[in-house]
Amino acid sequence: MDDDMITLEAALYVSGRALTLEELADIIGKSQSTVQKILDELSFEYSKRESALEVVALPKDRYVMQLKPELTPRVGKLIPGGLLSFATLQTLVFVALKQPILQSELVSLRGTHSYDHIKDLVDKKFIDAVPEGRSKLLTTTQLFADYFGLDSDRVKLKAQLKFKMKKILEDQSEIKEPSTH
Repeated sequence: MDDDMITLEAALYVSGRALTLEELADIIGKSQSTVQKILDELSFEYSKRESALEVVALPKDRYVMQLKPELTPRVGKLIPGGLLSFATLQTLVFVALKQPILQSELVSLRGTHSYDHIKDLVDKKFIDAVPEGRSKLLTTTQLFADYFGLDSDRVKLKAQLKFKMKKILEDQSEIKEPSTH
């Protein structure tokens, strides 16, 4: 790897958030098209070595380094402060797939424990809760899409989420299968 690629890798690693091509170009003093080529190479390097991390291109010329989503169930408990409980994650997935959804409808479908999940998800900025009559309209945020490597377009996000959920469930069933040795 050359110095520019190493610097971009370090920037993505330490930022903990998606960075724009413009931000990354400023860091190494090169054009955005050059940075994009370097990031494509970096992404390829990570996929080639089957790393736990991945470099993901996001909409609006942004890039992020993240843990591969299929690994979260295995190592999620090690995340400082714990990110989300399994039940809260289920509520988040429900909101993402049904959005926009009224909080009152979500609670009637998932139970009153959902109020705590919604508060946690709003606090972590994964969902927005906008007053709608006597309830709130729930939708996912850009942070949610970025964090889980999903498109911000709701139709594409739902399709990607369904695909990723299926993959995670398949991976989990393989882990839990008893060994035949």
